[in-house]
Parts: sequence; structure tokens; C-alpha cells
Amino acid sequence: MDPLTVATLAVACFVLYRIINFTVKLFKVALLFEYPLNAEELPSLPFIGHAYLFIGGNEAILNRMNQLGKNYPTWCRISFGNNPVYVMTSPEHLKEILLSQKTIKRSFFYDFARPLLGDGLMTAPESMWEVHRKLIQPSFNPVVLKSFLKTFATLSVTLAKKMEQHLDGPEFEIYRYVSLCTFDAICVTAMGVNLNAMETAKCEFDEAVSKVMTGFTKRATSPWLYPDFIFYRTQVGKDQTKYIKFIHDFTDNVIRQRKPKIVQRSDQRVSADNEQDSFDTSAARSRILIENLLRLSMENKTLTDEQIRCHIDTTIVGGTDTAAITMNYFLLMLASHQDIQEKIYQELCDIFGENVLEDDNEELHITMDALVKMTYTERVIKETMRLFPGAPIIGRETTDDLKLDRFLPERFATQEPYSYLPFSGGRRNCIGWRYGMMLMKTVAATIVWKYVLTKDQVIPVKDLRLTFDILLGSVYPDTLRIRRRVK
Repeated sequence: MDPLTVATLAVACFVLYRIINFTVKLFKVALLFEYPLNAEELPSLPFIGHAYLFIGGNEAILNRMNQLGKNYPTWCRISFGNNPVYVMTSPEHLKEILLSQKTIKRSFFYDFARPLLGDGLMTAPESMWEVHRKLIQPSFNPVVLKSFLKTFATLSVTLAKKMEQHLDGPEFEIYRYVSLCTFDAICVTAMGVNLNAMETAKCEFDEAVSKVMTGFTKRATSPWLYPDFIFYRTQVGKDQTKYIKFIHDFTDNVIRQRKPKIVQRSDQRVSADNEQDSFDTSAARSRILIENLLRLSMENKTLTDEQIRCHIDTTIVGGTDTAAITMNYFLLMLASHQDIQEKIYQELCDIFGENVLEDDNEELHITMDALVKMTYTERVIKETMRLFPGAPIIGRETTDDLKLDRFLPERFATQEPYSYLPFSGGRRNCIGWRYGMMLMKTVAATIVWKYVLTKDQVIPVKDLRLTFDILLGSVYPDTLRIRRRVK
């Protein structure tokens, strides 16, 4: 055999060995969860990077993210296509990242939501976010939030009545009930319209949002779908376009209907404000979100109708499902832990008295003072959000080098505040976190006061099968039983 042939065979054997070796490593990581000790040794494929780790559905995505955090507790670097992603789980690192001026910009993953949310607070460029956050903040001040309490209480009672059909019956799925309740609450308090989704037991808007979110997740974890000319030729892309158009048309229609009424109301307020003391600003502070945004648009051309739509859609999308997810798992945990449920009920008895609701049709008289006193209930809600964060992944992009000091044991001696981020953190945290807590405590009090929640078979938290669809979800519907609480 001549030397050239021998050399060729040697090179071919070496290349084949490397291919087989790489394939075995890839197989172990992708299918067997056998991650290398060093994250830098994670196999990366051309064009898609480490996206192969997240093939297999939404449950696999969440499991792989959790596994990466466990295997590499400080940090690890992976890539989606040509986009490097640093996975951080250390509270101290998260604090530095979320508070830094260099990381106000959202991760590139959020760009996939821009067709729906445009320049809403969740997806806006940092320069625009700075301005618009200040414009929207008055719609979430304490005076405005206090005015929502009556709405929250009324909708909570409606929710309890809708659940009543399952009294003493088999287990039933709870998420659909709480999601329609939170959707009605957001629509009334953000847009001033009551869609009565709980009454009709159907909500095309919410269903369209769910479909779009599924498309976001699919695209974000599939680098081959990043180019628009490919994505919008797939069925997922075509469906997303259809559902986004439905959502935008819905919000645009609400804006068109509300504008004349708000113009008239603004004219009336101008007249009334001229007669009030200059320090009395309650009228200006009590406007709901859409009214505040339209006022800014009409009076000084600060916002366009398209930007108003973006902020409204962001509020609905960001507020409906996150609150519903928390209430779903909150009620599931109460049904699974009777001792905790009883402590919450006893707290309500101490606040409201045992005979407040002798007539089942009477609403629980919930005030801001009562919500403040619901300290144990709030702790249970917070623990629920720790175990089941509505948005389990937060993404930021650095605009400059950001140095993180690692491996200092004294920095991990005590629990850091940034080990708990149910409403994100830093300057771009959730603008409606107080709103969400008020709504959830109101629903919790109403349900626990009226019903005892139980489970036929309690499933430990570690055995619950969860999924990632931008927000957290369950592989199987969460169910529970109810029976009337005897006062």
C-alpha cells in the first residue's frame, strides 16, 4: 500500500473517530442528561448551537433549563444560533445584572414578541421604556389601585359562584376559572370594558394570546426559525400572524370606542378641576390605564394610537396569565395542604369575623386595611410564586462589558434578596406587581372563605410535571374538589 493511501486512510479514520466521539457526547447530553463537568465542553452544533438541548416540547425546555442551573450553579454559556446566552442562577449575580445600567436592554428573545407587543413596556427599546414607564406609572398609584377593590371583590364573588356547580362533585380543572376571572379584571381596570368572560365561559382574546405564546416559545428555541422569511412561511408563523391580527383588531376597536367618551369626560373634568383646589389631584390620579394613555395622546401628542395599543396589549398579556398561574397553583397547594388552608381561614376569621357571610350572596367586605392584615395569606402567595414563578426565565442583554466577581464564599453566606424574583427585579421590574398582589389576595380570601379545597391524591411538588411556554404551565390540568365551608 503506497504512503498516500495510508495517509488518506489515517486521516479518514481520525475524522471518523472525531465524528463518532462528538456524536456520542451529543447523544449523552441530548438524551441521557449526562452533562460534562465543565460547561465549556457542552457540544455545540453548526448554525443551531445548543438549541438541540431544548428539542422535545415545552416540558423538555423547562427540565433542561433546570438541569443546567443544577449542573452549573454559578453560570454557564450556551448559544442559540449565533447568539451567546449566559445562564445565571446566583442571586448575587442576578442582583448585579438587573440593577446595572448596562443591562436595561431586554434579551434578543423578547424580539420575537414584538409583532404582538410592539413598543410596550415589556419589549420597548431602553430609551423609549424610560419615558413610557414614567407616563404609565400614574395608572398604578395607590389611589388608582384602591379604586379597583370593588371590581376585584365583585369578580371574585362571580368566580366563587361559577365554581359552585362543582360542589361535592369530582375534581375539576381550576385554571380555566381563575384565568377568565383575571382576564375580566384586567379588561375592566385597564380598558374600562367588561367582556363578561366568566359568564360566557369563553374568551377568544385569551385563546389567541395562548396560541401566540406557543409560537413565541417554538421560535425562540429554534434558531432555524429566526429568519422572518422562513418563520412566516411555516404553519406556526402563519397562525401567529392570524392570531396577532385578531388581538390588534380587538384592542384597536376598544380604543376607537373609548376615545369619544374620554374626550367628553376630559372636557367635564377641565371644568370641574378649575373649581377645585390646586392641590386636589385625585381626579387626575383616578384614571384607568387606557384613559391615561388616550389623554396623553390627545392633549400633547405624546403617544400614538399604535403605542397605546402596545401598552394595553402588554398589560393584558402580562397581567392575565401570570396572576392566573399563581392562583391556580395557590389553590392547588391549599387543597394539598389542609393545615395551611386552615391557617388562612383562621386569619380571615380574625379579620372579618365568622358570621360575615351568613347570606351566600353577600360580598366579603374587603378593604385596603383588610388586605394589609392578610399577612399569612400573602406569605403563602409569595411561597407559591417561589415554587411556581409565572415567568420562570428573565432575559437581559448587556450593552457593555459587565464584570461579575465570582466564588467569594462570604457573598453567599446569607440569602440574597435577588434569590426571589416573582415580579422580575431592577428598574425593568413588573409595573403591576402591587395590582397583582391585591387581586390575588382578594380572590384567595373569597374562595377560602366560602369553600374547603381538597385533593383525592396529593402530588408532591417535586413530582408535578411543569412546562415552559414563555410562562409556566402544567403538563396535565391541575384539579381539585370543593365543598361548602361550614361556618
